[in-house]
Amino acid sequence: MSDPTNTPAGWYDDGSGRQRYWDGQQWTEQFAPPATAAPAAPAAPAAPAAEDPTPGYPVPGADPAQPYGAGTATVGATPPGGAKPKPHVLAIIALAIAVIGFIFACIPGALIAGWVLLPIAFILAIVALFLRGAKWAAITALIVSVVGTVIGFVVFFAVISTTVNEAIEDLPSAVAEASEEADASDEPADDEQPPPVDTLAFGDTMIWEDGLELTVAAPEPYTPTESAAGADQASNLVFTLTIVNNTTENFEPAVFSRLSSAGQEGSQIFDIAADGGQIGLPPTTVVLPGESVSWQEAWSVADANSLTFQTAPNFDYEDAIFTNLQ
Repeated sequence: MSDPTNTPAGWYDDGSGRQRYWDGQQWTEQFAPPATAAPAAPAAPAAPAAEDPTPGYPVPGADPAQPYGAGTATVGATPPGGAKPKPHVLAIIALAIAVIGFIFACIPGALIAGWVLLPIAFILAIVALFLRGAKWAAITALIVSVVGTVIGFVVFFAVISTTVNEAIEDLPSAVAEASEEADASDEPADDEQPPPVDTLAFGDTMIWEDGLELTVAAPEPYTPTESAAGADQASNLVFTLTIVNNTTENFEPAVFSRLSSAGQEGSQIFDIAADGGQIGLPPTTVVLPGESVSWQEAWSVADANSLTFQTAPNFDYEDAIFTNLQ
């Protein structure tokens, strides 16, 4: 006996006594009008057949050319040969993905993979519900994907809760260790003394680690011009400063000097009319490697024999201190 799904399209008796159109795959909603027959002599009633609530299938081999399904027979809901409809392939795929995602969702280290697979299985299962075939696989995939997602969230929050609790338990010991280390670093070693502040005499040269040099010559008396500003203390002095760039890179000067005398801050003199150029304006031009630059700074001080001159070539270097207090 051949597969009933191979029965060609045509009009057949669907088991209810009416002729119904079979499209080759399933019954349609088209019924043939009842045929008019001549009255016949009453016959002995036949034994009633068992009622089948579901429409039958046309018997394979019936001649579809016969009008109104002559020579056809019907069977029950299950097609001839015992074949049952199978799930759609998309439903099988959704079920497989849902099971794999469910397994990953139960493993703390693989939660992300589970959260990726389970939504995919959920969507495929919904689509499979509207396709031809048995629905059990799609329904199962839908249930597994939903349950797996819930379990994944439970596992995630359990892991987070455990991690937070462990961190809280370890916090006091970590704070104590950090406090002990800080106390140990604050305590100077017995043989460790704070480094002395380097002071230089006027005329000496300060040399930094990268090779940059700065020299402040011994001060000389200075007579400001009428247009000078800042000459307001007992003595006026002028200092010659020289920077030598012994580094391998260009140097951009940004000199910032301070001077104190006999416990008082000196007043810098700016004298643009002085002989030899502007007094009090430091250089701003880049000094190339191997080159040098010199300029003069004038200061008005309380006592020429008590001088502390503090300066730096720019803000990237520590201050150099020159003094005549020896």
